[in-house]
Amino acid sequence: MFDTTKEDLKDILRKVNEGKLQLPDFQRDYVWGDEDVRSLIASIAKGFPVGALLTLETGGEVEFKPRVLEGVEVRDVRPTELLLDGQQRMTSLFQAAFAKAPVRTRNVHKKLVERLYYIDIKKAAASKGSLEDAIIGVPADRIVRTNFGKTIDLDVSTRDREFELDLFPLNQVFDSRDWFYDWRDFWRAKGRDITELDRDFVRTIVDSIERYKMPIIRLDRNNKREAICVVFEKVNVGGKKLDAFELVTAIYAAEKFDLREDWNGTKKPAKAGRHSRMIGAPNPRDVLTQIANTDFLQACTLLHTRDLRLQKAAEGAKDGDLPQISCKRDALLGLPLHAYQKHADAVEAGFIEAGGFLNELKIIWHKDVSYPPLVVGLAAIFAILGKDAQTAKAKQQLAQWFWSVTLGELFGSSTESRLARDVPEVVDWIKNPASRPRTLDEAVFQTVRLRSLRSRQSAAYKGLHALLMKDGCRDFITGRPTDLMTFFNDDIDIHHVFPQAWCKKQGIEKGLFDAIINKTPLSKLSNISVGGDAPSVYLKRIEEKQGLSPADLNAILRTHLIEPAHLRADDFNAFYEARSKALAELVAGAMQKPVVEEAGTNEVEQEDDSMEADEELEAA
Repeated sequence: MFDTTKEDLKDILRKVNEGKLQLPDFQRDYVWGDEDVRSLIASIAKGFPVGALLTLETGGEVEFKPRVLEGVEVRDVRPTELLLDGQQRMTSLFQAAFAKAPVRTRNVHKKLVERLYYIDIKKAAASKGSLEDAIIGVPADRIVRTNFGKTIDLDVSTRDREFELDLFPLNQVFDSRDWFYDWRDFWRAKGRDITELDRDFVRTIVDSIERYKMPIIRLDRNNKREAICVVFEKVNVGGKKLDAFELVTAIYAAEKFDLREDWNGTKKPAKAGRHSRMIGAPNPRDVLTQIANTDFLQACTLLHTRDLRLQKAAEGAKDGDLPQISCKRDALLGLPLHAYQKHADAVEAGFIEAGGFLNELKIIWHKDVSYPPLVVGLAAIFAILGKDAQTAKAKQQLAQWFWSVTLGELFGSSTESRLARDVPEVVDWIKNPASRPRTLDEAVFQTVRLRSLRSRQSAAYKGLHALLMKDGCRDFITGRPTDLMTFFNDDIDIHHVFPQAWCKKQGIEKGLFDAIINKTPLSKLSNISVGGDAPSVYLKRIEEKQGLSPADLNAILRTHLIEPAHLRADDFNAFYEARSKALAELVAGAMQKPVVEEAGTNEVEQEDDSMEADEELEAA
């Protein structure tokens, strides 16, 4: 619901000055530079199109907190319209052509400066060259100095100096009569005839600016929240698209609640926001460091829409009439402030619990989280169930669901829909074990998939990396299993068992030696000791340097589901087949269902970004 029209630029600027046209508070600050301003003025003076404005009538369902454009002096005025698209243009034109105060802009060196703009009458009237060359920006004191301020290049600090240099102040353009009368009188007294110059300049420049009409697309106040927010979200402001968090922040601001402060915390007095509390200090939960503010809102939205559905069900509504549980953008944008305030504390605690749960599964680094939206789902589940989700039985159920989604690679698409379905189903399952989530039956792992898992971008690849650590694999050199401290202190990552350099010399295909079957979690020190040699060589080297007996090292190898005899015999094929079966059994145990012997892949493979590091270490 919108209409298009044209309005005189002068009338639009008057609305800005009176506070009738303001900005929604989430709009970013004015950022245009001096060259941008001069280019815009030149385009307006030539009558060129500079793009339409997009406005929203106030008084509708959505009330954003307003603020006046930069340079406007009025305060506490209720706007009739909000300017969505056109902030930089209208702020530039208001300050340069309407307001009397200098324009606060930036020079070519990005330094903040104040400028008043003049048009060189002779250059502009002659229409020779670029009109931008006729537009001059001067400091607030109207004196241009060079040579470190010692030399005055231009002085228009008085009205007579403006007349003498034929420089017209742009901020007089909509009320220019007195200035032109005085300019003519000044030169008439000196015997100079400026009639033709006066006529040409007024006709070509002043009249063009005064008569300029700006196209406007005006959104009706009767538009629904979702429609308005979609438009707001699509508009590019300052080169960056507004996200849902900023839009919700603006909506809550109208109710005197600062969502951004709630998320980020305050500096005075120092108070941690939800984000920093979730990450934790001094030992941060790395798996939560990439949680975005929109993720937090998604979890709150899941809880709110679930409440609405349960409420309708309690009132006797039939299934077809029940509202959907959702965390999609339109539902998120519709999250009321009272619902956010109701659920935010539980969701915050839910994310913290989710971080600890992932650490228990040996998912310690944020890059090893199979699907980031899974963290949102876990947080919502923990928020809903509270202590009921912290029992051993509940943790087992959550782990089964997590591994099923991860190893079955089910969150590759339609993530929001799956979250909306899985969260309530897992909650019901934990409350009533007879109520089984559909995901557990949909998840399938094919043994042959092990041969195509080569990239840490794949969810199942990350899952197997974590499963090996959870299963108790110990480092080749230190003999330590993985925990929160050893993971980072020992720089543990997934590395090749049969080194790449050795495999290439043996003519083994990259597709084979680079699969997850030939990789295992190792410390950086162990990976360096492996180098590029045959397993029989590097195993002996580790035993000699670390004082390990063959039996002790064999025991460590078996924690990685590796048969030591195959490594000591440098038998890649035997190792490959045996470990493939062992990893398939590991997957089956995690998903609590058999794997299948069928070909196929659920995700598109990408290059393995861990390979280069291995190659560098092998070369060393």
